[in-house]
Amino acid sequence: MSSKKYRTPACKECSVKSLCTSRTGGREIDRSEYADAVAENNQRYQANAQLYRKRQEINEHIFGTIKRQWGYNHTNLTGLEKVNGEHSLIMLVYNIKRAMNILGVAELIAKLKNWKSPYKAKVRFVFKVTYFKHYIATLETRLSIAA
Repeated sequence: MSSKKYRTPACKECSVKSLCTSRTGGREIDRSEYADAVAENNQRYQANAQLYRKRQEINEHIFGTIKRQWGYNHTNLTGLEKVNGEHSLIMLVYNIKRAMNILGVAELIAKLKNWKSPYKAKVRFVFKVTYFKHYIATLETRLSIAA
């Protein structure tokens, strides 16, 4: 993270310099490149403290559980697509464990067995189309070899 340092030569002649700084060269101020964004966020937080508190109650314990209790404090993969996939799997496991705690294992299994997925027909269609394309490509390859 980069920051910008601010200095002024006026400190050298200032009569109350000792109240401001003990540095011989005068006062030096560091300002982060993100200082404006931090100030904006603090202002939004002050204006909506109850909303931020509610967010913390709902969301933050999930990440705390995953990071501290499960030990997932970093990803094992690189690249946005892979990291998103890894994160999705971790969230899936969290949701399954939560459902097990709320419903119990037996009731969760019963609900999964009785679940009527609206996606089954789509999955079968995609599988058939993919298989058909593969079958046609195989036939074309065989025909070109035979010719």
